[in-house]
Amino acid sequence: MLKNRDRLTEATVLYAINLDNAFLALFVRLACFRRVPLVVEIADIQPVMTGDGIISRSLRFLERFILRRSQLLITTSPAFLRCYFEPVQKFRGPVVLLENKVYPSVALAAARRPHTGPASDGRWTIGYFGAYRCQRSIALICRLAEEFPDKLSFVLHGVPTSLESDYFHQKTSLYSNIRYCGPYRYPDDLPDIYASVDFNWCFDFSANGGNSAWLLPNRVYEGGLFHCPALALAGTETAAWVRSHGLGREFEEDLFENLKEFFKTLTVGDWEIMRERCEEAPDALFTAEADYRALSATMQKLASGQLCR
Repeated sequence: MLKNRDRLTEATVLYAINLDNAFLALFVRLACFRRVPLVVEIADIQPVMTGDGIISRSLRFLERFILRRSQLLITTSPAFLRCYFEPVQKFRGPVVLLENKVYPSVALAAARRPHTGPASDGRWTIGYFGAYRCQRSIALICRLAEEFPDKLSFVLHGVPTSLESDYFHQKTSLYSNIRYCGPYRYPDDLPDIYASVDFNWCFDFSANGGNSAWLLPNRVYEGGLFHCPALALAGTETAAWVRSHGLGREFEEDLFENLKEFFKTLTVGDWEIMRERCEEAPDALFTAEADYRALSATMQKLASGQLCR
């Protein structure tokens, strides 16, 4: 950074993703002797940030230190503000909500294909796409696959991340009605992978009571754009979003029993009603172009001094 100090002095805004980069950005501001506006993006609340131990308390202190010296916070879910930044970190500064919407999306809506419900073998197909961090989701999918070998099938596109890879592959390979297809290209493959499924698995248990309850994951916007009804856990921000827009179903605990009852009684007519509601939703609800234009305008105001904290 010191080698590039001359170039850094030309910056009109510093944009830092996560705490480590934000700390470096403060150092840059100090080293350049300039009060450049600092924008901090925090897309998730990691479990360590909500703990009670000394490491968690120390990291929250560092985060508060940085946020007080920033001019704008960017985050991806309103629940992160309601449940963490405002009550825990006492943050009262300017905020931009930049949801995990699909981007770029220009060619994707035109690539949507009609979908008519269960496959010729009568099975409902559930898609689980993205980064696999959640052991309970995989265990639950396996239980449902075992319970409904002739009624349900699961299609998985993505990569195990914090979930142990051996566990993931060992469990999913046990069932003929679970098909793991490996990684996919974003956003190019989205039309094909969502056209192949009837429901969008939007459960997350990787950080119960914290990030999992508060987040709005990429897959709710992806599935929405491709008119795929979402399945979500009641009491989470994801379920509230799905319910408010009429884009799927939410389920209380006992989750396995309630999902089992749902699929036992599900008819093609029920699914068609859910699908039609998804088709009625405007594409702008799922795509990020307008949000990025608004963010760009906000950054220009910061750079020109029109937006001050």
